[in-house]
Amino acid sequence: MSESGLKVSRRGFVAGAGAAAAAAGLGLAGCASQAGGEGEQSLANTSPEKMAYDPNEGEWIPTSCNMCFNNCSIKAHVIDGVVVELTGNPDSPIGNGHICGKGAAGIMQQYDPNRITKPMKRTNPEKGIDIDPGWVEISWDEAYELVDEAFSKAVAEYPGALGSLSMVASQTGSLVKGMALGALYGAYEPANAVADICGTGVHQLSYIYTGAGNAKPDYDYCNYLIQFGTNAGTATRHGYNMTAELFSRRRAEGMRLVNFDPHMSAGAEAADLWVPIRPSTDAAAALAIANVLVNELGIFDAEYLTNRTNGPALVSDETQRILRHPDTNKALYMDGADNVAKPYDECAEPVLEGTFTVDGVACTTAFTLLKAHISRYTPEYQEDITTIPADTIRQIAKEFGEAACIGETIEVGGVTMPYRPVCVDLFSGLTRHKHAYHACWAVMMLNVIVGAANSVGGLIGFDPACNGITDDPANVVQWRPSIWEEDGFINDVSLLLAYPGSYYERVRKPVEEYRPADMSMLALQPLGEDAHFFNVAQYDPSLYNTQPIKAALVYGCNPIKWWGNHDEQIEILKKLDFIVGIDLFLNESSYFFDVFLPEANYLERIDPLPHMFFNHRVICGLDVPWAYTIMQPVVEPKDGQKSIFEMMGDLAERRGMSANYIGLMNSVYRVKDEYSIPMDQPFDFEGFANSVAKSLIDEEHDFEWLKEHGVYTHPRDVDEVYLWANDAPGKVPLYWDFMFEAKEKVEKTVEELGIYWETDDYQPFPDWKPCTEWEITDPEYTLFPVYYTDAINVDSWGLANAYVNEINDANPYAYAVEMNAATAQEKGLADGDKVRISSQHDSFVEGFVMTSEKVHPECMAVICGSWGSHSEFIPNSKGKGTPVTHLVPGHDPKRFDYICSALDQTVRVKIEKIS
Repeated sequence: MSESGLKVSRRGFVAGAGAAAAAAGLGLAGCASQAGGEGEQSLANTSPEKMAYDPNEGEWIPTSCNMCFNNCSIKAHVIDGVVVELTGNPDSPIGNGHICGKGAAGIMQQYDPNRITKPMKRTNPEKGIDIDPGWVEISWDEAYELVDEAFSKAVAEYPGALGSLSMVASQTGSLVKGMALGALYGAYEPANAVADICGTGVHQLSYIYTGAGNAKPDYDYCNYLIQFGTNAGTATRHGYNMTAELFSRRRAEGMRLVNFDPHMSAGAEAADLWVPIRPSTDAAAALAIANVLVNELGIFDAEYLTNRTNGPALVSDETQRILRHPDTNKALYMDGADNVAKPYDECAEPVLEGTFTVDGVACTTAFTLLKAHISRYTPEYQEDITTIPADTIRQIAKEFGEAACIGETIEVGGVTMPYRPVCVDLFSGLTRHKHAYHACWAVMMLNVIVGAANSVGGLIGFDPACNGITDDPANVVQWRPSIWEEDGFINDVSLLLAYPGSYYERVRKPVEEYRPADMSMLALQPLGEDAHFFNVAQYDPSLYNTQPIKAALVYGCNPIKWWGNHDEQIEILKKLDFIVGIDLFLNESSYFFDVFLPEANYLERIDPLPHMFFNHRVICGLDVPWAYTIMQPVVEPKDGQKSIFEMMGDLAERRGMSANYIGLMNSVYRVKDEYSIPMDQPFDFEGFANSVAKSLIDEEHDFEWLKEHGVYTHPRDVDEVYLWANDAPGKVPLYWDFMFEAKEKVEKTVEELGIYWETDDYQPFPDWKPCTEWEITDPEYTLFPVYYTDAINVDSWGLANAYVNEINDANPYAYAVEMNAATAQEKGLADGDKVRISSQHDSFVEGFVMTSEKVHPECMAVICGSWGSHSEFIPNSKGKGTPVTHLVPGHDPKRFDYICSALDQTVRVKIEKIS
């Protein structure tokens, strides 16, 4: 029974949410809303039992979900101060009125008895897993005093001594808390950007090819979709509920789906063709498809490659560098009109293929070099690498090339544009390996070869451009990638904040700026932006001669579980002098916290702009308007818990720095001066949210208006969806000449520093390169463990949820180690057998086996590599699932991708039955 005496059925929820998850796995949208008449609420009843409450009683309050990073718009049914139902908000395009199983389980997160609702401090100085911290409740004042004292002490030693760790689930909070620590304590910002593994590699390639850090198939027009390492549209990905509806509709209309994945996850289950692939070999398969297209079938978009890439660029046969104009440094092309080499923007008829001599220099066009480069990736060559039959590669290449409609155009939004209804999509399945950048590069390049990047039906950025979310031409929410004039390439706009960016400018920075100033080592990664080298540098500061952090703020995450070997991560936490944790629950990492601050649940708190500047989790499309949504409290926090924004504001007031904090927040959210809350008073959070709404929209659509209506929308223009509508300028690189400059500067810097660093991946075309444990060195260690995410489980965010756990308990594979049936039989294993899985690195995990035909013979698959909780604080998930990431050495520098800081989680293991 709820506090008000209303019946909230767990069994009913489980049945309904389980059905939603199953529907999503089949490519259908989540819980569908019932059609309501005019003036009626559109509700989604997640219970098959008779409702114990009147749907028209109480209030339906619009807000945003935060059961994963998507922040779909929802409505909360509140009766007598109790949330009795959560449903999608049909008035908002963010989720399109749908709610997934995770979202429906948010009601359990709200009322979970294991939630911590009051500040606490440890009384036991001894730290370790399963050692009771001796938590005692304290006041907020005492908690802030302890935090302020510890953080001040750390930065007094050096600014880099204070760092923070957070996860993408509460993304705006993660962003602000890092900046706030800099504003309030002078902490180095890079030390406050440490995240989980993330989509490193994918985002960077998306920036380069679409101008936005996230890209997607143009589902509305796509007829042939290839997925590598992603379940987009069926289980996961940014904009999931929005994508699921589009995906399911287009599949019903005949869009063909081919899915490359070692495990038949949701995307593969929904596919026309599942291609089981050996882990870490995606680049070889993609390059073989490219070779068949270009060299065997002669299928490529010559016009696109000529005008929208630097394919005609003249490359010196001797130096492999692009020839450039001595004054402007612009790339030289051969002009077929007069057979003279000219800057690219002066060529009347650029020549795409051929070899030439320019001023005595023998040179070849970039596209001609690409054809030669990929020629060795025959379908037969890749078969030994990927285990994919050569005939399958040829079939896919032929189908893909024929479906590309090369040369055709279409009118969309009154503009005639190239029509390329094919796309190759990818996500984090490709990023858990060494050479992840090359894998993402090789896969995404397939779109370029057939002219599908930034074309109707192809690969397009989530939100590459915005002309404004109001009709006011001076609206502060506007962005568009600029042009890198030397080659005509599009630059980019950043995720979340939509600030202008350019990887080409970062490569061009003076060599002295390549010297790292902190543990992120980002200065040595001009094409990267994730601070993952923090993990190895903090574990062993002597590797890079860096200063470790000594105090940390851990926000909404479990860093023991988010990387590699758990014991190594524990050592990192043990070495810290003081750790502050902010979360809803206590987890494994909490055994090492000194102070715990309880955050308000998403149903109890404000987020002034849940999707920030709309270009990270809000998918684009002409029928998807810009949407400013609300996250507001639908119930009061039980014990006065606060949001991360309020906690930082309280610390600012305590330090006499409210003006600094408010100024920072105004800058981040682009608040106009006339709407700013008072700078000489304590931070007023609701007042600040109001100032954001009025600044970004207008005075009419303020926070009070949003509280009632839930969402403000504004239609998109065609050139906001398709960057090159109306023949706008811009190219993408086919030949990555800038890699040579980056490599030279990186190598010079690391030689001066005397540190280990790898630069072999800096080259002009992508290649397949083996992962760290590619070779079998011990015949007992032959299997690869992989992990995936389904529609109900995402990372570690929902592991404490009793409703989600009950769904998992009902699924015989959810907590199991899934093995190929034939492989299991060879090893004498059967369903239900308890097993030990051991790496070659003195680590092991245990679990039980379930067999199927849905796993590559060389693999074992589990959901969520972070399972296997040891924490007494999350009893629902304690001891459940097998955390295969523990098998991965997380701090070996030779397991890193040195372009984008991905960690190679491909590890060979053996499996043994436990009697």
